[in-house]
Amino acid sequence: MRKIRLCCFTVNSTHACIIANNFINNELKNVKVIYINEKSEKRKLKNIISKFYKKMDDKLFYTEWLNEKITHDYVNETFVFVVNGKEEFIEKVNKYLEINDAVGYIINCYDIFDIKMEVKDIINAHDYYINTTGIMKNEIPNI
Repeated sequence: MRKIRLCCFTVNSTHACIIANNFINNELKNVKVIYINEKSEKRKLKNIISKFYKKMDDKLFYTEWLNEKITHDYVNETFVFVVNGKEEFIEKVNKYLEINDAVGYIINCYDIFDIKMEVKDIINAHDYYINTTGIMKNEIPNI
């Protein structure tokens, strides 16, 4: 089964984490989340999750850099890859994720200050678009 691709546009990693976690918290169940940031901000992400997303079960969520071992250690798991950074970084990570066998979702959080493509072209290249208010432009099917 292929990965479902979502996109959003953000001003920084905190904004990206909030948009992604609002979607994950409200729409998905029993998933493993892997945060892949262009900038190393692991502590900041952990603080946001523990402060604002307390009902997210710690056992179900991971904050890690892209690591092949993580996705290959679990069989029959549904992953959510939250990829945050510049357009070029997101493209590189997505190429890896496409060849990876992990099942799930990819939420690409584009740095709004570093977009070279037209926003509509980015949205059209994804299955769905989410925004700050958590309102989805389309229904998200369960995997």
